[in-house]
Amino acid sequence: MKTHLIKLASIVALSISTSVFAGGDHGSHSSKPTDPKSMEGMQMKQSETMEMTQGEVKKIDSKTGKVTLKHGEIKNLQMPPMTMVFSAKEAAQLEGLNKGDNVLFAVDQNMNITHIEKK
Repeated sequence: MKTHLIKLASIVALSISTSVFAGGDHGSHSSKPTDPKSMEGMQMKQSETMEMTQGEVKKIDSKTGKVTLKHGEIKNLQMPPMTMVFSAKEAAQLEGLNKGDNVLFAVDQNMNITHIEKK
């Protein structure tokens, strides 16, 4: 019993340390302010590396920046397929989308769409 608890504690500690180090580049630190243009590039890279999920647009509320999607499994959130409302990080992301469109999208931990495109 005691060895099982030690193994479990080791697994938890390893998973926490892995998620901390996966959060960003720890190799270079600068005291200079970050250029907003370079931040845009970083955000795009993060969404590009995030696994895309297939979905179908069910409803769009461009005033609030929300979209209802019937989606497949969202693997990075361990979420099964369902229909739900997501907020776009920027309302402009929803421009050009229509009800019934098939899309690929990425979503962050806060259920905000970081990237969406027509299929």
